[in-house]
This record gives sequence, structure tokens and C-alpha cells, in this order.
Amino acid sequence: LHLSLRRQRQMCIRDSLYTDYNTAFIKNDFPRIASHFEAPVNFASNGIIAQTEKDVVERYKVMKSTIQEGYAYSVTGDVTIKRQSDNSYLLCADFTRFNKQKEVLFEGRAEYQWINIADRGWKMNYLKGIDRGSNSACLL
Repeated sequence: LHLSLRRQRQMCIRDSLYTDYNTAFIKNDFPRIASHFEAPVNFASNGIIAQTEKDVVERYKVMKSTIQEGYAYSVTGDVTIKRQSDNSYLLCADFTRFNKQKEVLFEGRAEYQWINIADRGWKMNYLKGIDRGSNSACLL
């Protein structure tokens, strides 16, 4: 695959789709969050497989109900994206969660598998939280 096309795909995933996913996460827009996934989805940190879009919505509702107390918004830090094949990319992102007083509640890192689905575009089917303390950067 031509290098510039790879770069375009990486930028589309990172700058458009991942940004929209984060915005939906902050706003608790669960249908919009789920629209970025293709079931079945492997929530690897929890050992849970969401079989349907409805399951993805329910997983995020649980996730947000147990998030750090006082959570108001997240800010994305370093983002690394690596091509695994023409139709598969792994995105690793650092993020920080804040309360309304702009105090840090949590610093995390997550991996997201993006796959290209015919007629639907780029969708996630895997995500996993990673310990940010043991690694200085997203290493893919």
C-alpha cells in the first residue's frame, strides 16, 4: 500500500474518528459511541465480548457509571497508530480525566483496534486499558 495512503488512513482514524469517539464518551452519547464499533467487540481489560451494538451501549453505560467520582471530561495526550494490515490499525492513546475544577482524577492509556468494514468504514472491535505507569509511551 502506498505510504501516503497509509498516512491518510492513520490521520482519518486518529483525527476524525477517534476524536469523535472521545467527544461522545465525554457527553455520554452512548449510541454515538457504539456507532464507532463493529460487534463482536472485545473489551479485553474486562474479558467481556459485546455481541451486539446494544451490548456495546450497555458496556459503556456501566463503564461511565463506575468512572472516577467527579469526572467531567478527558484530554487526549500522546497517540500512536500502527498499521497491522491494509484493513487493520492499532491505536494507542494516553488520556487524562479531570473534574470540573480541572483537577486530575486519573491518567490512563488504552489500545483500540480499528478495522475497515465494507460499506461502513473504519470501526473498532477491540479495546484494552494499559497501565500507563509501567510504560513511558505507547509502544506498538
